[in-house]
Amino acid sequence: MKKVFVAAMFLVAYGISMAEAGSLSGTIKLGVDAPAMKPIMIDKDVEICGKQRASEKLILSKDKGVANAVIVIKGVQGGKKLDVAKKIEFAQKKCQFVPHVLVIPKGATINVVNNDPITHNIHTFPKDNAPINKAQPTSLKQFTSPKFDIPETIKVQCDIHRGLMSAWFVVTDSAYTVVSDANGKFNIGDVPDGTYQVEIWHEALAKETKEVTIKGGEARLDVSLSPKKG
Repeated sequence: MKKVFVAAMFLVAYGISMAEAGSLSGTIKLGVDAPAMKPIMIDKDVEICGKQRASEKLILSKDKGVANAVIVIKGVQGGKKLDVAKKIEFAQKKCQFVPHVLVIPKGATINVVNNDPITHNIHTFPKDNAPINKAQPTSLKQFTSPKFDIPETIKVQCDIHRGLMSAWFVVTDSAYTVVSDANGKFNIGDVPDGTYQVEIWHEALAKETKEVTIKGGEARLDVSLSPKKG
C-alpha cells in the first residue's frame, strides 16, 4: 500500500492521475540483413586499450535488436518534468566512452570521469551549445561540464584516440527520452493519455517518426530501422 501511495503522490505532483498515466514500451530492430562490421585495430596505448575493439557504430543482438537507439515522445503536456539536478556521469574506461549514447536534460551539466591511467580528451562538436575540448590527464580525475542549454545531438570524440573513442550526447527538452538497451528494448513510463509523435534516432540508421496513442495503460511500439541513404 505504501508503494502505491508514493506512486500516486508522484503522479499527482505532475498533474497526472493514476487512471491517466500509461507507458510506452517496445523494441527497435534492424529491418535488413546485419552488415559485417570490421573491428577497430588499435596501435596506441594497447596496454590499456587492447589491440582491437568491436565497432560501437551499430551494436545488434542475436535477433537484430538495435542498441543505443534514442526514443523520444514529443509534445507531452502535463507530464513529468526534466530532472536537471540529477547526477549524470560520462566516463572513460579502457579507452571507451561509457555510455556510448548519453541523454542530457536541457539545462543540466555532466560529470566527466577518467578511469584510465592515461590521458584522454573530451572534444564535442555542437552546433548550438558551448563546445568542450578539454584534455583529461590522470591528474584530473573528473570535471564538471558547462550547462547544455539547447536541445541537439552532439558528436563526441577523444582526439588522442581518434577512431577508437567516440560517443553521442543527446540534449533533450523532453523528460520522455530513453536509450534502447543491448536487446533493442525500451520502456517509457508515467506518460499522460494522449496521441504523440515518437522519434527514433540512431547514429548509423535512418530516423523514424511514428504516431502512438496511449490511453489508460501500456502502449507498444515496435520499429524496424533501415540504414541511412547515401
